[in-house]
Amino acid sequence: MIELSGSWKKRLFLCLLLTLSAGWGPALAREQKTITLTTAATRGGDTYIDSGATTSNFGTATSLNVAGKNSGANPVRALIQFDLTSFPSIGVKQATMNLFVSSINKAGFIYEAHVLTSLWTETAATWANRLATTAWATAGGVYNATAISSLTLNNTTDVGIYHGWDITADTQSWYSGTQNFGHLFLQNQTHGNDATGININSRDAATNRPQLALTFLQQVSGLTATAGNGSVALTWTNPTPISGSTVLEGYSGVLILRQVDKAVAATSVPADGMTYTQCNTIGSNNDVVLFVSTSNATSFTDSGVCGGLTNDHLYFYKVFALDTAKNYSTECGTATSGTGACSANGSAIVPEVSAVPSAATPYQAKWVFNTLAGSLSSPGVDPGASIVTASNSLMFDINPQTGAPVAPPIGIGGAVSGRPVLIDGPDDSIGHNVAYVPAADNFVYAANTDTGVLDWVVNPSGVPFVASSGIQAKLFSGVTYTLGQDLVVVGTHNAGSTSANQILGLNGNTGATVWTVTGNSGAVSPLDIINSAPSIDYVHGAIWFASRSNGGTSQPSLWKLDPNTGAVLFTASLGPIDYSPTLAPQSDVLFVSVNGGALTAIDPITGSTLGSINPGDGGVKNSAAVATLIMPYTVVFTTNTQVWSYKFSCATNPCLAGGGTFTKLWGGTAVNNPSAPLTYSGLPKVYVGGGDGKIHELDVATGVDGKQRLLNTGVVVGDVGIDTVLSLALASASDGRCYAFAIPF
Repeated sequence: MIELSGSWKKRLFLCLLLTLSAGWGPALAREQKTITLTTAATRGGDTYIDSGATTSNFGTATSLNVAGKNSGANPVRALIQFDLTSFPSIGVKQATMNLFVSSINKAGFIYEAHVLTSLWTETAATWANRLATTAWATAGGVYNATAISSLTLNNTTDVGIYHGWDITADTQSWYSGTQNFGHLFLQNQTHGNDATGININSRDAATNRPQLALTFLQQVSGLTATAGNGSVALTWTNPTPISGSTVLEGYSGVLILRQVDKAVAATSVPADGMTYTQCNTIGSNNDVVLFVSTSNATSFTDSGVCGGLTNDHLYFYKVFALDTAKNYSTECGTATSGTGACSANGSAIVPEVSAVPSAATPYQAKWVFNTLAGSLSSPGVDPGASIVTASNSLMFDINPQTGAPVAPPIGIGGAVSGRPVLIDGPDDSIGHNVAYVPAADNFVYAANTDTGVLDWVVNPSGVPFVASSGIQAKLFSGVTYTLGQDLVVVGTHNAGSTSANQILGLNGNTGATVWTVTGNSGAVSPLDIINSAPSIDYVHGAIWFASRSNGGTSQPSLWKLDPNTGAVLFTASLGPIDYSPTLAPQSDVLFVSVNGGALTAIDPITGSTLGSINPGDGGVKNSAAVATLIMPYTVVFTTNTQVWSYKFSCATNPCLAGGGTFTKLWGGTAVNNPSAPLTYSGLPKVYVGGGDGKIHELDVATGVDGKQRLLNTGVVVGDVGIDTVLSLALASASDGRCYAFAIPF
């Protein structure tokens, strides 16, 4: 409910304004709802930044000032970001930011809304800084130079009422692969001096707080595919109105697009107001309109319409919700499909799924989620609870049972290439489910995976991170671990140095730096770039890191650290290493994969080399996996084109230096460009992603590549994850999608 004050004239004006700004015009959509930005909002916030007080924060102010002053020489600007957590998956048709203007100094000035392009926080943002210890790239905020919307205000008739800035295009982009950092409001200086500008009620005000009026369609949910012999049966659940929304049009059904041997294109989206018939095509990809329903159907079986199905080929399906005014659940409005606004705003979260019909072994993906990013960043898994994948400066939290987004994507400042590390509330010291994500913008992020709220963001070293973090959980650590909380461990990728990279230990609750190891500093040896996550050795109270080594064996590439202090306990010069060390289940052997070289067994106590193996085929290219609980260990690893399994054993207990033996069990099993293998004790299969677009399921005992699951043709599949609770194999591919398949295949 809009909070009104002032005269009846103002009330009537406000009513008209909100009616027009929310889209109550000829082009209707399904639902409307207004979000009020309150102090209870878990994401978002508001503040203003003042060039006359460059280090002052006004995050708790009840009023936001926007002024140019002295012809723009001393401006004051407002920052506003809305919490969209309650709308994880919608097709936005219109979005208007309604702000209550409590005072206006002069008439005729223009007030512009610009989309912000850098992360900031309400409690830390100042004219100089966007975060507590991080400056804006340009003082006064970093934003798109082109205003998304502007209003000219009068200092008599426009005071004490709401005014609406149209931010439709920006809001649509937040659901289509762009970060949401909110908006910056400034005064255009066309008309000269204005000492005090306008004041806007903030979310800390008692009444008339900022509001975002949304007009939208929801997506369908629960989309499933079941492949058969020459058929694919689709089922879904149609939307029901969100609590508190105004229903304008009834949902009438769905439109389904289909493509064979590749995915439906992101830019192939139906245009609002257009009528499509079965077997039409949309977009330059010629995606086929397979089914159009206006009767609220919840299932459809594709048995050969529009050209038929060919067994053992891959079919993708994308399902759009449809209302009676022929509006579709896309992030675009009335435009020719595949061009203009629709092409620019192809939705990342329109539900899609894939299936392979077959006379012999039909199969389908459990779910498919598209991030619109060409990334191989492997998904992080909290079994049964959460899947987190991050790429293209966005972090997505996905329901592992349905593949639906839990919240809108979290905007972060840099690309993520490593697997997010997840730990659940009962096991961590921060007290809730959390994902830790280092990024290429030099920051490490901690995100609550239940809400999408960033717990903390830190820039501990000023150089990029490309590898995943490691987590030393206090709950699982022995008495030798003396820190009071979990430890997040990260390594830098400073490409400008082969000797001065860093390993950092961060407080898991706050992000504060606990200790830092800097290469070529004091007694520390030169430290090259780090491209892999560390291994946590709970048995011996140590952290193992691997690094490059300046191209040879003249400087260390394997590091053993004390988790309490970061003290270097041991180093070894094995040659460049880009892969995480693998601890055997009993922590009595550490397996290290040297780039293009040998798989080397290391004694984790003494650091001595126990043995090594290089089967050829260009040498080892990924971290190894251990398939047995005790020695002799069955170790699986990959080379350029093959997968291998060796037995590792020792003649003595404990192993002596050089006393370990690798004995071939099977291999190489051919897999095109194989990823790191995934298996563990008790799992009878090994899962490997391939450059052929497939996840391969190999038998642990024989190496037979018995079954595969095709994700997409022409893509590379990254490292596989396993949800042990739901029995799912999860992988990301170079088409930007994350896929889930039931296991065993």
